Amino acid sequence: MSQIVVLKAEELKKLTVSAFLNTGFNIADSETTAELLITTELMGISTHGVHRVEQYIKRIRAGVVPAVPQIKEYDKAASVAIIDGGGGQGQVVAARALEISINKAIKTGLGFVSVRNSNHLGAMAPYGFAATIAGLILISGTTASPSMVPHGGRDLLLGNNPVGFAAPCKGNAPFILDIALSIAARGKMRALRDTGRAMPAGWALDRDGNPTTNPQAGLEGFIQFIGGHKGYGLALAVEILSGILSGGRFLDDVGDMWAAREPQGVSHFFLAINPSTIIEREEFDHRMRVFVEKIKTCAPYNKEGEILLPGEIEFRTMEERRLDGIPISNELVKRIEDLAKL
Repeated sequence: MSQIVVLKAEELKKLTVSAFLNTGFNIADSETTAELLITTELMGISTHGVHRVEQYIKRIRAGVVPAVPQIKEYDKAASVAIIDGGGGQGQVVAARALEISINKAIKTGLGFVSVRNSNHLGAMAPYGFAATIAGLILISGTTASPSMVPHGGRDLLLGNNPVGFAAPCKGNAPFILDIALSIAARGKMRALRDTGRAMPAGWALDRDGNPTTNPQAGLEGFIQFIGGHKGYGLALAVEILSGILSGGRFLDDVGDMWAAREPQGVSHFFLAINPSTIIEREEFDHRMRVFVEKIKTCAPYNKEGEILLPGEIEFRTMEERRLDGIPISNELVKRIEDLAKL
């Protein structure tokens, strides 16, 4: 079993930047991609961090993802834009879309950007975190390769479309919700498979529709939505806000990021909201503090327990890892080092 080593964030970022530079990425896009991946690692979301670098680079070298994408912006209104990602790396395209969304929200109060022709963008949380640093609320989502069936169906038509919600909480950890719409994310199932562990019952059905605790059988079968038809409905909403509105691919037209055959054609959406346009900033900050205090002072079910808000664990983990470093398998570090040396 691979040993765990601890690297400082800057050291791991430097390796990651070098790995992408070796694919033909320019320095800005390499920095953008690495920064989002390292922020994800700092938050403790390792399933969507540098673990993905090898597959990303495999697709770039196969010519499926262009190293220099032609990203096009179509300004539709003062608060609305559509982005064509040119088939580029998801983090590069999404970061550009987020920047436009934030700028529009600062100027007009709202910034909605729907994105087409992109690829896997990683976790949603780092984008939400960036918006809160700018003092904004962010609602976001992305389509994904088909892995789930319509509620009551058998055909793989929908991706496990993640949604995000983030809000600044002055004086406290930012509120950051980042959830896939399955009971468990595919990345977690892959992690269990790769370490030879069983998954909890209820996460997925096998290809014959039978309950299974075998992660590989679940990945090949039917992953289950959170809340049944409720999670299914949210997944469809993401398809509408991203794939439909952007003019991009949707449902089972989205490609597989684990294949090296064709661009995914993933779609995203980002809706940034400027609270200062709606109420005074001081009033918003005060109300958020009261909101957080009421939740945090709720009596826990267990005396030793603590009531947490979404993003609180990730924020604490981020602060700890900025000081102490990021734990990562030595084997993965060596593979990234090899990519950085080529």
